[in-house]
Amino acid sequence: MVKLFSFLEGEAVIKKREEVISIGDHPFRGRVNQHRILIRREPEPIYNLLTDFSQFKHWVPVEEMTVERITPGEFCVGTKFHFKLRFRIGPEWNSEVILLERPHRIAYRFLNGIFEDGIEIWDLKKNELGTEVTHTLLYQIKRWIYQMGWSLLGGEKKHNELTEIALHRLKSYLEVTLP
Repeated sequence: MVKLFSFLEGEAVIKKREEVISIGDHPFRGRVNQHRILIRREPEPIYNLLTDFSQFKHWVPVEEMTVERITPGEFCVGTKFHFKLRFRIGPEWNSEVILLERPHRIAYRFLNGIFEDGIEIWDLKKNELGTEVTHTLLYQIKRWIYQMGWSLLGGEKKHNELTEIALHRLKSYLEVTLP
């Protein structure tokens, strides 16, 4: 396990061993890439920002990636998104919301692309200082071309940078911009 910096400023934890995380009765297996930050707000406004597509512009690094909503209507289990990075080979993928536990957890499943069959989880845990926001990527990179991109072409480093940007934008927007 590698710890990259302090929790109050943001923290990244990369676990090289496999883990199992269950969403409902479905177990997902893979390596863990996890980032945390403390936001001095209650979980509810953070959850609301993470689940309102019209608000993604406040925290998603849109200068580095595009996010398109595939399914219309309310943000709910089954909502699908298309992501494309503006990075070297332009990786892209679709994700589907598989779990919403207001205001504590949001989970997506990768439908294709580099992390196909992996999951992305946002956990919001209230504590005495605010809310600990944890972003977890559970992944198995199955295709050798994706493995090369992840490890040799800087994909993992880019993922870590973009996740930290997103977390710090969430923090800044919620603590500074919103009353």
